[in-house]
Amino acid sequence: MNTKDNQRTRLSKLLLKNALTDLMKTKESVSKISVRELCETAGLNRSTFYAHYNEPKDLLKEMEDEILASTKEHLEKIGAENDIGARKYILSFLKYIKDNDNTFRCLLIDSADPQFRTRFMQQTIVQFIENLDVSLPAKIEQYVYSYILNGSTGILIQWIRSDYECDENTVCNLLFAINNGALTNLNL
Repeated sequence: MNTKDNQRTRLSKLLLKNALTDLMKTKESVSKISVRELCETAGLNRSTFYAHYNEPKDLLKEMEDEILASTKEHLEKIGAENDIGARKYILSFLKYIKDNDNTFRCLLIDSADPQFRTRFMQQTIVQFIENLDVSLPAKIEQYVYSYILNGSTGILIQWIRSDYECDENTVCNLLFAINNGALTNLNL
């Protein structure tokens, strides 16, 4: 396939994703969005949609998979670094969230797919455990990681809801302080 076709495909998919996130602001669920209105919002023909997807749920699934893959990539980098390097990648991830506001708002807050947040958190906790080099008693390990993950996700959701009222450095420092406190102040 030539470069022009690849660019056209990427542009078409981007327009469809943007249209889906826009429509999700007013629709209860992705099942309430028709291919016709999705294409009208994107300014594309239905044949363009059907060249890539069977239904709007397929588009949503692709968006979710992209966010999960990106999150995984950022967490792998964070886990491989010391605190200074990890902060750099967390800042990078926070900027990624901000740069992809519509997508994160749609998937984490507006609940385009109510099960996505669960998938996001499950994948993240598995990766978090794999990447974090901390020894915890086996009995409480899952509790501590669950606390950290739920708390961190809550901070991210609040940050998005507040329209990024705090800057990335403040949120990064908050995440580090709370999570470091959870890991270092255990007296069991």
